[in-house]
Amino acid sequence: MSIKDFIPYIALAISFIALYFAVRNYRRKSGAHIKGQFCISSSAYAEDKYVSSITLENFKDRSVIIFKIFLRVGTNYYIELDDFEHEPKILKPYESYTNHYGPVDFYCVNMHRIKLNKLLNSKKVKMNLVLSTSHGKYVVKEWIDRWDPIFDFFNNHMTASITPMRPKEGVGYYGSDVKYLAKLHTEDGYKNTVPIYANDYNYSRFEKFRLTEESLSSREALQEFLIDQAITGKLQCVDIEVIDATQLRKDNYGHDFDKSFEAKYYSWVFYVFFGKLLTIWSNIRLYFINRKHKKANKRLR
Repeated sequence: MSIKDFIPYIALAISFIALYFAVRNYRRKSGAHIKGQFCISSSAYAEDKYVSSITLENFKDRSVIIFKIFLRVGTNYYIELDDFEHEPKILKPYESYTNHYGPVDFYCVNMHRIKLNKLLNSKKVKMNLVLSTSHGKYVVKEWIDRWDPIFDFFNNHMTASITPMRPKEGVGYYGSDVKYLAKLHTEDGYKNTVPIYANDYNYSRFEKFRLTEESLSSREALQEFLIDQAITGKLQCVDIEVIDATQLRKDNYGHDFDKSFEAKYYSWVFYVFFGKLLTIWSNIRLYFINRKHKKANKRLR
């Protein structure tokens, strides 16, 4: 066969390719395709459950104008989450929108309070985000497939989700071993923060004097020691403030991290197979512990 015999097939293939891209481009720019997710939370200070956050993601190459956002509970209840009537929200192509909400005092319909906790707690009740757009009502049916290592933890308890603990900006970065922070104020308005560690009595932290073990015994002892050095002229400053770094970490993070351990390397085989076996054993053990507690609670009743 000559090259001329293949020309019709080549032309047909090019036509199909052009049609494919034309249809793909039309679908990309026509209609709307929005995925979403929401989180229902509760508060110790509020009786009613509430939507604490939502996320919308536009998967089309065209903008969507949103006037209101609702959560539809069941088939007939619509909880209003956002109202953009005066300034419509424009969700641009491939853009996402996230909003967070606080607890509610109560829900109201036609000047009457309505309680939704039973519906919001029920797994049988279907819930969807519903948008009021410039093209009418749009029901968000697709869920955003988010991933978090916490999800993997329930399948394999060897999974560790690690959170970096960072200090507040005004404090500075001195590491987790710092014991005290000495804030020194000079006459010219200069402020200097000196980190002091538990073994600093072995080093010359300051130019004209050394710290003692007794001075590092408490925040008050260190402050008194530094004030004495300032009075004798060995420390040039007009004001001294000593901060207990241990207490500061407790205030920032909720508690002090006294215990620590070194991370070990585990191979993929150990993590997948042995981790799964350990998880099964842990779940069985937890099941019997919970059953024991339930029996104990029934006896107390």
